[in-house]
Amino acid sequence: MAAAGRTSARRGPAAGRTATRATATTRRVSAGELAWLAALPCAAVTVALIAALGPLVGDLLLPRSPVRFFEVDLRELAPEPHEQGRFLVALLGPLLLAGATALLARRGPRMRAALVQPLVWGAQAAVVAFAIVCVAIQRGLVFSYPNSQPTTQQYFTNATYVAAVLGAIAIVAAVRSERVRSAIARWARETTARRIGWTLAAALLIAIWLLHAFNTEHTVLNESRPAAYHLQFTLDETFAVIDGRSPLANFAAQYGSLWPYPVAAIMSLLGPSVGSFVALMLLIGGLALLAIYDVLRRVARSPLHGFLLFAPFLATSFFLLRGPLANRYTVATIFSDYPMRFAGPWLLAWLTARQLDRARGGRDPHPWPLFLAGGLVAMNNTDHGVPALAALLAALLWTGAGATDPAIPWRARLRSLALQALAGLAAAYALVALLTLARAGALPDPGLMVRYARLFALAGYAMLPMPVLGFHLVIYITFVATLAVATVRVLAGSNRAPRERALTGMLAFVAVFGLGSGAYYVGRSHPEVLVTSFAAWSFALALLTLIVVRQLAAAPRRWPQPAAAACLLAFCVAGCSLAQTPTPWSQLHRLRDTTPTTFRTPSGQSFVAAHVRRGERVAILQTLGHRIAANLHVTDVTPYTGQASMPAVDQLYDTLRILQAEGGTKVFITVGSAEIPDVRPALEAVGYGMTAEDREGDQLWVAGAPHIGGAP
Repeated sequence: MAAAGRTSARRGPAAGRTATRATATTRRVSAGELAWLAALPCAAVTVALIAALGPLVGDLLLPRSPVRFFEVDLRELAPEPHEQGRFLVALLGPLLLAGATALLARRGPRMRAALVQPLVWGAQAAVVAFAIVCVAIQRGLVFSYPNSQPTTQQYFTNATYVAAVLGAIAIVAAVRSERVRSAIARWARETTARRIGWTLAAALLIAIWLLHAFNTEHTVLNESRPAAYHLQFTLDETFAVIDGRSPLANFAAQYGSLWPYPVAAIMSLLGPSVGSFVALMLLIGGLALLAIYDVLRRVARSPLHGFLLFAPFLATSFFLLRGPLANRYTVATIFSDYPMRFAGPWLLAWLTARQLDRARGGRDPHPWPLFLAGGLVAMNNTDHGVPALAALLAALLWTGAGATDPAIPWRARLRSLALQALAGLAAAYALVALLTLARAGALPDPGLMVRYARLFALAGYAMLPMPVLGFHLVIYITFVATLAVATVRVLAGSNRAPRERALTGMLAFVAVFGLGSGAYYVGRSHPEVLVTSFAAWSFALALLTLIVVRQLAAAPRRWPQPAAAACLLAFCVAGCSLAQTPTPWSQLHRLRDTTPTTFRTPSGQSFVAAHVRRGERVAILQTLGHRIAANLHVTDVTPYTGQASMPAVDQLYDTLRILQAEGGTKVFITVGSAEIPDVRPALEAVGYGMTAEDREGDQLWVAGAPHIGGAP
């Protein structure tokens, strides 16, 4: 023992020097660095899983639907179980990266200091290079679809990228200047007057942007054909409520199951017209957009900064699809997107941010009201509502909200959050049940919420193949990075600062919502459909840019890392969309150009009027059939918005069963249009006969009547 002690004493100084040198050459790796070190391995694993498991997952979880379609629409059938399965597996990628980062951070690894930065920069450079490749490939893609001309869609021009580079350089230069930082800090201080002023400025900017989507009965037919065409479906969903139908009970809404209720109620007071409908749609969408401004103001802790982040988000959300600037076709003119799909998720994000922001210094409020709102959003439209509900859950989990006492074990906290979620969702269902019971005497039918998902996603109606590489992967990478940043903030302890919780929560919210709602593009991979993801993408960019600028301001002499530079560049690309801002005077000039033909008297109304009596129950399958019924004071029992929304034979038979149950015998259809199915053989097969027709292709078929025109 003595010898051993002497040996230790002899080697002690040398061992100490060795340990000192080791300590000097290694350091603990931060959570952010660990995320980048894990990024490429996680990406490789995700790609391998997509290739190996994607088709299997698609076959198991998305079996071919037995829905029968009219033969004229068989050319539109393109089931994509393997593509959708790969998408579902791809959703594991962000979770894999978040989990790997958390696991590595928990172990607290150390690495040689000289290696950490090169490896991190190398990973970032690889991701940025891949994004550039995707942008380049997008510019060369040619989309060829049946019955349409080949088209390309590059989204952003060379001039946009040049301007974005200059904008990113200007941001970095401004942050590096102490004088500029001091001036911006003075301007950005939050006061009541500034908060009101910048909120009014945001509202004015929203109004300017939404003006291009406003129309009346006498101007709607002057706008782009796709916008006028799509308007008929959302308009007729509201007229179905006015006509006595009840979405989720005896009517299957294609776009919004709950928004038509309050809109129909107000239209009944204002007057049921295109102008009142459009005004209400724009009002709901505008309030949802103003809610996003308030979210950005809260997380930025400055009205000015919130406005600067909001303006690019607004412009990119309404990115020009086609047409001249004065009479453009954008997501704003497609009310199936704004407000039917997006208003609910954006209002839910605002409610979540408010709760996270207000929970400073005390116990968190119970989150069940948030789940009540989330349940309503999901029941309104499952395409975007279910991802929004998942986004709410992610925001609460990443911020630890909903179970406020840190001393409680995490399992107990999760159990508490689950109970709060169940309570909120049950309350949402109860509210809708009371509504449908009062109107239709029936409970909500869950099958009606996913009726069109079965037709499109499972049966493959109107689906289009997705390119392997393209700009959609840039959007996917952005959401992956956003969730990773939220995870890093949790691991770094940012949530310990109460005012930072809302930012972390919104990062998690928009990442999960953006990834989930991307399923809409995965199914129908038309280049114009991808633009519907621009809103969530630009929202994520705004949050990431806020973090990047704060980091640069904390160390102004450091040059931004490749990922930070790419984030600034992408944000400036989104900011360039402000060049598309509509001028109010051009829109006022557009609204002065009117047409004598309107939607007030839809095509086919005179034919229907000649063959019905007041109060009769009929099935009107023409476009805007529910408006025709409301105009003529009859009841259209059709649970859909006409033939164009009824590609499946079963939908026709559903309509005929309801018609028979309600004592009706007459079915009004339109023939001769390539956009709608020919239902005549199916009608004749179940005993209906055509008894009247006109030159425009309108026909009346009556149950049990002899067919006067021979075989259809």
